[in-house]
Amino acid sequence: MTMCAAPAASPLVRVQTLHRGPVEVPEQDLVTFVSPLLGFENLKRFLLYQTRPGPMVWLQSVDDAAVAFCLLDPFAAGLDPDMEIAASDIADIGAKSAAEVTVYTVLVLDEDPAQIRTNLRAPILVGKLTQRAKQVVLNDQTLPIRFHLRDAKSRP
Repeated sequence: MTMCAAPAASPLVRVQTLHRGPVEVPEQDLVTFVSPLLGFENLKRFLLYQTRPGPMVWLQSVDDAAVAFCLLDPFAAGLDPDMEIAASDIADIGAKSAAEVTVYTVLVLDEDPAQIRTNLRAPILVGKLTQRAKQVVLNDQTLPIRFHLRDAKSRP
């Protein structure tokens, strides 16, 4: 009788999050940026997690607990921005097509809900299968850098 070895489990990584405290996650669940976020050149590994169901997630740095970004899936939020993502950017994160990419935008939170906004011109792309990520700056001047969520049309 031949015994097959079970696949090796991904090692666990302890991540100090802003909203959940310390969590342990499989290393394969971490998002790795292929090029650093502007202003955060030393941070490449992040954890995406939700604090409640919906189109918002947190992007928490693995290496610096003080660095976390609130992200929005603009398509899940009903914004439907007309973003043209270059094939080279899709390839950079190891995806074969746009269907293998989740698009996020960075939210700027404010105590006044009317001031919550997002940058639709500089989305973060995450490969669904690769967990590799990249922030891109789109050339489309019609995509606002400061889009206030209060201006979003209601979904039918």
